[in-house]
Amino acid sequence: MQRRHSSNTDGMPPERSRSQTLGSDSSLDEGGVFDCLKPDSPASPQQIFSGLVGVPSGSVSSAQFQAAGLVLGSPPEATTAVGSERHSSREEAQEDPSTPAPALSELKAVVTWLQRGFPFILILLAKVCFQHKLGIAVCVGMASTFAYANSTCRHQVSLRADRSVVVALWIIMFLAGNIMYIYYTFSQEELHLSLIFAKPNLNSFEFFDLIWAVGITDFVLKFFTIGLKCFVLFLPKILLAFKSRGKFYLLIEELSQLFRALVPIQLWYKYIMGEDPSNSYFLGATLIIIYSLCKSFDICGRVSAIRKAFVMLCSSQNYGVRAGSQQCSEAGDVCAICQADFRDPIALLCQHVFCEECLCLWFDRERTCPLCRSTVIETLRCWKDGTTSAHFQIY
Repeated sequence: MQRRHSSNTDGMPPERSRSQTLGSDSSLDEGGVFDCLKPDSPASPQQIFSGLVGVPSGSVSSAQFQAAGLVLGSPPEATTAVGSERHSSREEAQEDPSTPAPALSELKAVVTWLQRGFPFILILLAKVCFQHKLGIAVCVGMASTFAYANSTCRHQVSLRADRSVVVALWIIMFLAGNIMYIYYTFSQEELHLSLIFAKPNLNSFEFFDLIWAVGITDFVLKFFTIGLKCFVLFLPKILLAFKSRGKFYLLIEELSQLFRALVPIQLWYKYIMGEDPSNSYFLGATLIIIYSLCKSFDICGRVSAIRKAFVMLCSSQNYGVRAGSQQCSEAGDVCAICQADFRDPIALLCQHVFCEECLCLWFDRERTCPLCRSTVIETLRCWKDGTTSAHFQIY
């Protein structure tokens, strides 16, 4: 049978075999198996996906396919455009969180500029330092002298009766020698005139000349202040009790700060108005008014501080009541501050007992009880421990 069938097929003409093949293809296609694959098929997306398992027939709409760009039969250009739009929107969404804020970008630009310009800034600083090398060296030396004298004076004040009179006299002589050496070295500039509110004899009066004159005068006044405190330091106990010396240190410091604030006024007036006031009269007058207003507030605050220091000096401050023998015995008959027998014992509100002199010196630096740390005084007055302000009074 196979041999017979093959013989019949071989004997058939080529046209007939081709027609039979096409006929068989059309007969297979009539069954609708490949209808959905034809490009001109009118089937909609709802009909295609309605037969899938788990997809309801009414849940699929053409609007969803149009929104997604999946409508069958649409040109490829439209699908490509939709895809590119979605891709670009996704990239923008990813770039938005990483986009730096304007302030951050400006800060980065400033940092970059500083990195690039840092060598030039160093060159300018080196040039300025070289031009004013003498003034910088003098200021560094006077600052070191002040730091040494200030720390030594404070240490001697804390020693009370064990202080060294020789050290106090040495500090006075050392500071006086520094002042005389500075004024003698720069005698042509007559810097001492600033102490009496007069203009020194300078060739020019530019900004650095102003800072030079103000700085030297401020250091000299600090040296005078430390010298006065050392004079109070080596006074005998008969003339001035140790417990009252903190008030004198405070008053000396407040008076010194007031005088240091008044000295630069005349120099700043000369600098603001310039050599020829007629050239910038309006600008100079405006700046002087602003400077005077700012300076008046500063002066008023310092005058108020001096008034409070005078009131404190004239009044006696009580930190507690006199302690009895029973309270002293309960405390062990030994002061917790000086580790010696009680002398004029005082009992605080917290019932802790200390020597009166020890308490006065303690509350010159602290506000609380030495043992329980309960607050005894509300406000702490600085400068009662013999310290001198290191603030540079430039204006």
